[in-house]
Amino acid sequence: MLNKDINRTYQTEILTALKNRSDLVFISYSGLEATEEKIKFALAKILERFRKEELFTPIVSCIKELIANATKANAKMILINEGKIKYSDDPAEVVKQIRSVLNEEALLEYGIKAKKNNLSTRTYLKLHGNNLIIEVINNVPLSEKEQKKISERIEVSSKYDNIAEFYMENPDPEAEGMGLGLSMVVILLKNINISHKNFIVTTDSMSKTYATILIPLA
Repeated sequence: MLNKDINRTYQTEILTALKNRSDLVFISYSGLEATEEKIKFALAKILERFRKEELFTPIVSCIKELIANATKANAKMILINEGKIKYSDDPAEVVKQIRSVLNEEALLEYGIKAKKNNLSTRTYLKLHGNNLIIEVINNVPLSEKEQKKISERIEVSSKYDNIAEFYMENPDPEAEGMGLGLSMVVILLKNINISHKNFIVTTDSMSKTYATILIPLA
């Protein structure tokens, strides 16, 4: 009964926010199922309003990839602070340590540590006119080198129609699992006729990284 009451409460809050055209924000510290369910509910209601229900699965997949990337970036920062990643410029070491926490138990542990260190992932759903803006923000900035690599990867990915073809021609064993996720977002968007130019990843170079997607709904 308690879970049903909780579900009813957040659903009512989301519906009220959508009615008032308020921005929705979902805060997480690891890949928690409860947060994902709230995002799915909100997205479904937005798409229903515009009769764009067919976009639900690809857009949810994009959001999940961006949240996963943000969660990994936060975990990487904690691993560096803990001394488990001694050389952050050594791709092999970074990949090895990141992979060590890519399981449910470890991610939950690092989620708790992320909360203590104020390393959140914030997912925004914003309605502006007939557009949905999705923004995933985490509290780890990108270096100039990382920013350039991401921009290049988005541009290259836009030339492909499926992720398998892209990965076969552009293997990147040092991508920490993050670059592939970005490529998947680009290809998912392309398959629903949304340009890669509607997807950008930026940083303020001081404290945050922003992954933003503009979805036209009319």
